[in-house]
Amino acid sequence: MPDQIAYELSTRYTPYADDAAVLDLEQIASKSINAFDRPLASLHLALDPGHVGGIWADWEWRNFRISEEDYWIREGELVLEVAQRIRTRLTNLGAEVTLLREDYQPINPMNFIDYWPLAAAEKMPPTEPSFKSQLDHALKVRNRAIRLAIVRGEIAERARLVNEVIRPDVLISLHINAAEWPDGNRDQLVDGDHAHVLIFGCLSETELASPNQQVRLLEKLSNGSGTVEAQLGAALGSALIETTGLPASDYQGRNAIRIDPEVPSLWARNLMLLRLVDCPTVLMEPYITNSHSSYARIQKALRAREYHEPLPADDILVEYADAVVTGVLRAYER
Repeated sequence: MPDQIAYELSTRYTPYADDAAVLDLEQIASKSINAFDRPLASLHLALDPGHVGGIWADWEWRNFRISEEDYWIREGELVLEVAQRIRTRLTNLGAEVTLLREDYQPINPMNFIDYWPLAAAEKMPPTEPSFKSQLDHALKVRNRAIRLAIVRGEIAERARLVNEVIRPDVLISLHINAAEWPDGNRDQLVDGDHAHVLIFGCLSETELASPNQQVRLLEKLSNGSGTVEAQLGAALGSALIETTGLPASDYQGRNAIRIDPEVPSLWARNLMLLRLVDCPTVLMEPYITNSHSSYARIQKALRAREYHEPLPADDILVEYADAVVTGVLRAYER
């Protein structure tokens, strides 16, 4: 390395100057090696472990198991471990990595009481003055208020935190997908399994008519995040398919659009988090938790952690983290 640096100095950087008198080649070589070992040293990346998990998983509708002997599958808990694994690996590669949450608690400072007026406005009051009808109405309002607090309010708070406090170069939001239950039967797994990533786009006519959504669209168009989202999304989407071996998801309808024919796993969709965050944002959606294949792998992964066994060679959470690290390196490695 010092010889290579000396050659570059004499032929390019200081061809007519005595660099040896003022430069320490060993010190320069040491810094160069460090830069090679830390290829992400200039990147500040935020990771959003989607949802919350814990006692909130039921309210998020992200909590199920097929039989009583199985482990509960809670998306918010699974992706938190994935985020922690990614942070460790990307930090070792030089990146600054910030997690939006570190446990199974919402980061939204408001609770469901704060959303009660909004929830009450959404639920028609009962026409009967009976105690039962009044109680049923109150429960519906309470349930809606909790959903507003830990879903809509939680997403809004995460976007605010990213925009105003963390201010990273990019945000990656980690999720695990699920399919509709056959005939609403929550004890019957599905056959298909696939993966995709999402970036902001594909506004409907109704959404485009909203002044608030127009403001967010103009912000995303003018701040330069769209190009980075497409590049990072393509890198993450390709790495996800290669690492997991899953086919790319295929949306039906007009609420999403595939934007790169060479990366079939990359889709644009107008989701709340993608719309509200200023910096380039990519949302990951690998695996189908209620598919035969992924459900079995998640159960095996949870069992190994419960009994402190060596992780399976095909551990699904490690595989997920591998895919994200590979995609980030492809997009940012220098």
